[in-house]
Amino acid sequence: MDALLTMPLFWAMLTIAFFLLGQKLYAALGNSAFAPPILTGLVLVVLTLHLTGTSFEQYMEGGQYLHLMLGPVVVMLAVPLYQFFHAIRKDAVRIFLAVALGSGVTVGVAVALTIWWVADHTVVASVAAKSVTTAVAVVLTEEMGGIAALASVCVMITGFAGVVVIPPLLRAARLDQPKAMGLSLGVCAHAIGTSYALEMGEEQAAYSAMAMTLTATLHAIVLPLII
Repeated sequence: MDALLTMPLFWAMLTIAFFLLGQKLYAALGNSAFAPPILTGLVLVVLTLHLTGTSFEQYMEGGQYLHLMLGPVVVMLAVPLYQFFHAIRKDAVRIFLAVALGSGVTVGVAVALTIWWVADHTVVASVAAKSVTTAVAVVLTEEMGGIAALASVCVMITGFAGVVVIPPLLRAARLDQPKAMGLSLGVCAHAIGTSYALEMGEEQAAYSAMAMTLTATLHAIVLPLII
């Protein structure tokens, strides 16, 4: 067993297995937003690491293979975006303003509250990148002098919260059109929100992927200048 725990590929395969188990649980619960596969897999991995006494460094010897795939997966979201490119181009100005304002507000509120409660530059730099996908947030946080691990946690919490709160909130306000739903999930819940948007439909997925990409680009340009 000890030899197995030191094999890098074991942890990569176990992570995939836990995610697939999370997908089965997600389907069994009727695709509940409170039990996304990513959350289930995360909990099971953390529990396994704790029970086996495995360090994060040892886990990442295998986890790095999955980590390297984050970038290509994000690029693949260009497929649904391309399918609705002509419709998106017609509203390009309004979409850009909506994404810029929405992402600006989310960062502004998060940074302001963090400064008020913690007043530590390292923590502020880690929280500031919470609304972009992990692949971008890790690099961006390190550039700003933050803690990549803390940024990753903030990204996951933001994504989970967005998926739980945004759909019912927009439905209650009767603003749940595909464009509005996709843009909101992409801006506020990044890749997790986009994954949820894929289940809703191709149009929601396209607008969510576009909003997530634009948000990440804006944050990568602006945040290092102000944090």
